[in-house]
Amino acid sequence: MKYSGVILNYRKLKAFYPGLLLGCFFVFGSASCFAQDAVMILNTQELGPHQRPAVHFSHEKHAESLECVRCHHDYDEFMNNTGGEGNRCADCHEKEPGDNPLSLIDAFHTQCMECHLEIDQRGLAENIPLACGECHLRARPGGGK
Repeated sequence: MKYSGVILNYRKLKAFYPGLLLGCFFVFGSASCFAQDAVMILNTQELGPHQRPAVHFSHEKHAESLECVRCHHDYDEFMNNTGGEGNRCADCHEKEPGDNPLSLIDAFHTQCMECHLEIDQRGLAENIPLACGECHLRARPGGGK
């Protein structure tokens, strides 16, 4: 078979396709392998007993519209955000404020509430949760949320 002056060898082409498919799988399919679960339950031992139900947090939904460093932060000695992706909040923030000025629960609340308020004030999203009970969902009778 002749195409643009190049003779295609059917056998070579036949052997090429499985490799191409496998390569596409690794390139396009690997992102989902490394993605976190769609919903995380923010219920860590470091928080201690909860006064309200734990938050069911959609990492995927937030990652679609925010840069990672918005939540995953780590500050150098000059207070520059150097990222911190992969770090857990509890790696720096403890149940009670220690070397870090914010306790773990205050860090969660400050991070989430400031971002939600900013998004609401700028009109960037509709129906963004602002009240405590919109993230800390109490179970309804009958098993629903």
